[in-house]
Amino acid sequence: MSNALFGGRAEPPPAAIAGDPLLVRGREIYLDRCASCHGPSGRGDGPLAKNLTGPQPRNLVKDPWKHGDKPEQVLAVLADGVKDAQMPGWSGTYGPGDLKAVAAYVYQIAGRPVPDVLR
Repeated sequence: MSNALFGGRAEPPPAAIAGDPLLVRGREIYLDRCASCHGPSGRGDGPLAKNLTGPQPRNLVKDPWKHGDKPEQVLAVLADGVKDAQMPGWSGTYGPGDLKAVAAYVYQIAGRPVPDVLR
């Protein structure tokens, strides 16, 4: 997996997720598509965040999830994006399985249990 914004290749998955293919896949996509704004740890501090106009990327670890924290709400944000923000929708790029993987990874980095419906 390439990640030019963070200096090339990503580090191997942490041991906590290395044995979980869903979280490993979610992490791959997250690092490629989300970390540039949300940061590699989900704290809203990605390298592009400071240059965005309008709402800043959420700190997924600390801030309440503005559009809801139910799995269907998280998937809707990932699929459709957020109007009036620079959060793009990814349904045209990724299928439902990949979007579930990203959602699961976001729960994981936020320190929340991954809902069974995402597995």
